[in-house]
Amino acid sequence: MSVLCFFKTLGRKFADSAMEFKRLRSLTGMGLLLALSIVLSFFTINPIPTLKIGLGFIVTALLGMMYGPVAGGLAAGAGDIIKYMIHPTGAFFPGYTLNAILGGVIYGLFFYKMKPSLPKAIGAKVTVTFFVNIVLGTLWSAILYNKAFWGILGTRVIKNLTLLPIEIALLFIVLTVVVKIVQRSKIKAV
Repeated sequence: MSVLCFFKTLGRKFADSAMEFKRLRSLTGMGLLLALSIVLSFFTINPIPTLKIGLGFIVTALLGMMYGPVAGGLAAGAGDIIKYMIHPTGAFFPGYTLNAILGGVIYGLFFYKMKPSLPKAIGAKVTVTFFVNIVLGTLWSAILYNKAFWGILGTRVIKNLTLLPIEIALLFIVLTVVVKIVQRSKIKAV
């Protein structure tokens, strides 16, 4: 029964999230978050071409939490393309856009229409870190820079595992604060 309930809830999340595109308030909110994401992209650090450190994941998580997996994923993907057009760092590669979309979808699945909690923050960030950042990000870097997957994997694993607890804490704190702000302002977004 629990598995059936999970998939029913999952389908509802995708359907409700797709409906966010019909709401002017949601489109405006997504636009504002994309603008914030673009501003934050100027504050990323690229110590080497295959390594990028930044705070963009917080905006992606906010998109997923406030607008769901469909709207959050598509907005994050559009934001990735817009950021590249405004502030290109390296070559454009569609795999990284896919990573942005998947990040929005994953955060949407964990947080959309739900109150953030530390276990959810841990689950979401660990999923994004291992599947999207480490596995897919390393694959895209290996393809783009013509390097051996296993040769760059170690650096990426160390970077992602080092930042993981900090990013989990930031994610939990920011999402909790945003939910409180939204509830106090009586906005029907979360």
